[in-house]
Amino acid sequence: MDPCRSWGAMALLCLLVPGGHPGPCRVSISPEEPTVEFGTSLLLNCTSSCRNYSRLSWEVSITKMGTQGPGWMSLSIPNVTNWRLELQCFGVFGAQRHVAITTLHAYRFSHPKIYLEGDMVAGKEAHVTCNVSAQVSPPNPPNLRLTLRGGGLPPSTHRGPSVGLGFMVQPEQHGREVTCEAVLQLGHHTVNTSAAVTLWVWAAPHDVRVQAPRTVFTTGDNLTVVCRAEGNPPPQLRWELPTNASWELWDGGTTITVPAAQRVHGGTYRCLAENRYGASTASIDLVFQGSPRSPLIPVAVTLAVVTVLAVVAVSWWLYRAQGWKLMPS
Repeated sequence: MDPCRSWGAMALLCLLVPGGHPGPCRVSISPEEPTVEFGTSLLLNCTSSCRNYSRLSWEVSITKMGTQGPGWMSLSIPNVTNWRLELQCFGVFGAQRHVAITTLHAYRFSHPKIYLEGDMVAGKEAHVTCNVSAQVSPPNPPNLRLTLRGGGLPPSTHRGPSVGLGFMVQPEQHGREVTCEAVLQLGHHTVNTSAAVTLWVWAAPHDVRVQAPRTVFTTGDNLTVVCRAEGNPPPQLRWELPTNASWELWDGGTTITVPAAQRVHGGTYRCLAENRYGASTASIDLVFQGSPRSPLIPVAVTLAVVTVLAVVAVSWWLYRAQGWKLMPS
């Protein structure tokens, strides 16, 4: 069989060789740099550049398993138990023999483990560490690169099986994710794995706010004072109120309501927020004025004056018109 007619790739080779005859036949191994996790399976192919071979075979130190077809032969390794294994594939083309050689590299590579030292409390120093284990064929140690990033932290990269980072904990880091990326370099081949952890930030009470619709009230107004505070765990709230003031608490102590408040309800309303990591306070001063004059009072006075004037006017008219005289006393 003429390889220039049967193989498309060889047809191009035939054009490149003077006289239209193909160049030397060769064999190749795919993948070129086999890398596999220790204990897993691997499938390789040995391919001939032309079909006029008399023999196509693998030379390996393990039991050969595989299949073959026109111009190719596979090698199946169901359980890789060698850290380093030399593989040879050869083809015999008449008097010519060509050999392709490659080396199988096995490795073990665990997923990274991220450790947070102690409780992460806002405003305090914390430390995060990422560790990974890897094993490759001796004598060289694993070529590892670890990178910590995310969670509002500056990226930190280190060569080796461990990377750590210290930082000042911020409340806004709560719920954010820190990722550890591990890269194992195996010749020209790289293996990547990663892990992530969510930051859980504990925080003393902060951003405590005491609010009322206004700070100046009139006696008889309805009074509402609200306290809000941030923190993790959520703070417990406690009030310090003006002396002799009566009140009602709503919303678990976050809101104070006083219907028809009086002067005694004026003063300083202080809210104390506490959790196991600390305490914080905020306050507001409220002032009460006296009751406004009733608009009915001027009207009543005016009516009384008009009535008196009317009586006097009628009496005077009767005196003049009828000759009435005042009775002697």
